[in-house]
Amino acid sequence: MTLGFPLLAEDARQITFAAGSTRLTFVQDENFTGFYHVAFDIPRNCVAQARAWVQERVPLLSGEHGTDQFESKGWNSTILYFDDPAGNILEFMARHDLNHDADQFTGVLHVSELGVVPDVLATVQNIGQRYDLHPFNGESDTFTAVGGHDGMLIVVKEGRGWFPVGRSAIPAPFRLVFTSATTEGVISHDPAS
Repeated sequence: MTLGFPLLAEDARQITFAAGSTRLTFVQDENFTGFYHVAFDIPRNCVAQARAWVQERVPLLSGEHGTDQFESKGWNSTILYFDDPAGNILEFMARHDLNHDADQFTGVLHVSELGVVPDVLATVQNIGQRYDLHPFNGESDTFTAVGGHDGMLIVVKEGRGWFPVGRSAIPAPFRLVFTSATTEGVISHDPAS
């Protein structure tokens, strides 16, 4: 409970937390040795408070120049990265184009990104055809964000290094249930099948 997310349900195989308005469930798989990349939106005006909150719990991850707070001009956002106790690469993102302000940092708003590692071009095409979700801010055969500021999949090629530490991306099973203003659906991937 390092990150303090409220526990919603737990049994011998899985545990579910409230990550802001998102329900985040982890299912036990004793054969899984990988990790996930998950981003959480935070209020855009609370970066300093969120930074202090994270640093009381876990170290921030640094990039190649020792920087541990990142500015993305293309996405107009401020980003903090850290590992959770299970080794997942987590991210706090303040999206400055969204009106997510708060008087103080009291926790994350919701999950805003999930990193997935299948065939990039085929996955992006499939998601576009099935759900009318399209690349955000460009696309390539090694990295494409699909969706928008309110939620996206970060689709990357196996072996590509996750920013900022360069840890090689590996396929991991997931099931994403989502609702947007225009569509709802389930996207899943199981590399073992």
